Amino acid sequence: MRLEPRFFSAIGTLRHAERLNFLTQDVRAAGTVLGFFGAAAALGAKPTELVLLVCRRYKPADLHRQIVIVFQQDRPFAESLAKLYRAHGRPLGFQGQQRWCAIPEPAFLRDETFALLAARFPTLLLIDEEDDGRLRIEVHASSGFKTRPVLKLAPLPQRDAPAAAAAQVMRMPPRPAVAAASLRPVAQPATSRPAQIVPLRPRKLKSGVALNETVERRVVDEFRRLLRTVAQYS
Repeated sequence: MRLEPRFFSAIGTLRHAERLNFLTQDVRAAGTVLGFFGAAAALGAKPTELVLLVCRRYKPADLHRQIVIVFQQDRPFAESLAKLYRAHGRPLGFQGQQRWCAIPEPAFLRDETFALLAARFPTLLLIDEEDDGRLRIEVHASSGFKTRPVLKLAPLPQRDAPAAAAAQVMRMPPRPAVAAASLRPVAQPATSRPAQIVPLRPRKLKSGVALNETVERRVVDEFRRLLRTVAQYS
C-alpha cells in the first residue's frame, strides 16, 4: 500500500538518501536524536520546520506496517494529536518525551493527521517502505505555508509511467476473434468486380431555400465517393 500525504505536495528527495537507510533498519531508530536531527541537517532545514514520517513493518513477519511520526519536542502539538486519536478510539503511543509516536497503519487517521501536520510543519520527510521492500524517500511541502524553507533537494526519480500504461494495456481483455476479423478489410480476388453504384435519382429540395449549385455538387460527389468505398469493403 502506497502512502500518499494529503495537503502536501512532493518537491524533491534527499541528495544522499542512502545515508539515512539506518532509519529504516528499526522503526524506533527514527525517534533517536541522531535520526531526526540528521535528517534535518541533510535537508538544511531547521528542526522546527520539519516532521519525519517513517512507514514500515517493525518486524518482517508483522501483518501491518507501523507509522512513526517524529518532530521536535512540541507539547501542544503532541496533545492535539493525542486528543484526535482518543476521540476516535484509535491507539497512539507517545515516547521520547513526546517527541515521536507510533501508530499501526490500520488505525492511522490519514486525512486528520496530515491536516494537523500540514498546519504545523512546512516540510514533511516521508520514508515509505513499499510491499516489495523498496524505499521511497520524498520531501513534501505543506500547502498551508506561503513561504517555504530553502532546502537541499535532489529531483524526484521519474516514475515508470510508460511501463504502467503498458501493463494497463496488457491487463485489458483480448478482443474477440470474430469482431477483430470483421474489422479487417477483406482481400478480394483479382477477378472480382466492385459492386455497381446505383446512380442518384433526380430530386427536389423540400426546403424553401435551395442549396448553392456548387455546394450541392460537392455533397453529391462526396456521397458517391463514400458509396464506392463501402462497395469495395462490403
